[in-house]
Amino acid sequence: MSEELNMPQMGYDMKEGVVIKWLKEEGSEVKIGEPVAEIETDKAVVEFESYAEGILEKILVEEGSKVNVGEPIAIVGDGTNIMEEEEEVQEE
Repeated sequence: MSEELNMPQMGYDMKEGVVIKWLKEEGSEVKIGEPVAEIETDKAVVEFESYAEGILEKILVEEGSKVNVGEPIAIVGDGTNIMEEEEEVQEE
């Protein structure tokens, strides 16, 4: 089962943020509360902590991308999506 990590609202007036830097790579293990990215708001750069545990299966936005609050930025799951993609590549 996979869970989307969405752009958090880090301030009352925050409507969007910029993913400055990914602190984890696809395929990395992620724990709840562990920083996975640096997000720039209009006031500061803050670490975004994961609220899901598992494998960082997919990064959905590139560094430097502006993303609206609530939109998905990454997917954390049990790693089965990564294994399925690798199997498809091997079959081709």
